Amino acid sequence: MTLNYYENKVPHLIEEYYQLSFSEDAVPFQSTVLPIGLTHLTNIFYGNQKAVLNTKEMRISDITISGQFFRSYQLHCLSKAMSFGVSFHPTALFKILNTDISKLQDKHMSLLDFHPQLYSKMKPLFENFSGPEDMVKRLDHFFSKLDLTTNKTTKNIDIAIDLIKNKEGLLSVHSILEHINMSQKTLETQFKKIVGLTPGKYVRLYRFLKLMRKYENQEIAIKDLMFMFDYYDRSHFSKDFKLFMNETPKSYFKKDYPLLKAVFKNN
Repeated sequence: MTLNYYENKVPHLIEEYYQLSFSEDAVPFQSTVLPIGLTHLTNIFYGNQKAVLNTKEMRISDITISGQFFRSYQLHCLSKAMSFGVSFHPTALFKILNTDISKLQDKHMSLLDFHPQLYSKMKPLFENFSGPEDMVKRLDHFFSKLDLTTNKTTKNIDIAIDLIKNKEGLLSVHSILEHINMSQKTLETQFKKIVGLTPGKYVRLYRFLKLMRKYENQEIAIKDLMFMFDYYDRSHFSKDFKLFMNETPKSYFKKDYPLLKAVFKNN
């Protein structure tokens, strides 16, 4: 398995581009995937891949659009495969599509089914693939020319996202309201529509992500991270761990997850 990331020239929309490949000797491949608070669009050049959430199977093929996930899921690759994808800024997909992003929550869907107009524009970009550098140039040019939906609401949600990132998820929804001109009900409704999760869920997920990244990058011991990220005891941490990872900390720390480690190393 090889995962490479590439920088972009449209940071207001794109967090990163990525290329994910599986060689013949790496398959069949299976790994837990922890959501990172972003939506994605991935073109599968070749290969047989699927995602499994609980008992629900979702095929990943052609151009797949992926919404926000609140819990981890399993990625299966059954044959040699290669894909190139886009990780969007949390508000970018709404600005591009002007549609309720919560409709994509916990889903990998065919872009052709979800938004045929965007599919018809993007499909030619992935044809005649000559390498990641050329792919980045094509996508940068495409996204830089799009007409976006922006208004006071999207600006307020962007402020909320920046606050959450700057505080590493260590804040409450009420503290977000101190910085934006919105009622709590409006924030809840619009955040879910634009980002794909409620602000409370997004904050909770982001806090857990930051802890896991620091742990996987060996920045600090897990017991110190628990204290740093406001887990008042081990049972509180274990509860969130089981929620997001679908397994206990004891079980997780005994295993090797190369895909998760590659993602955490980049972030």
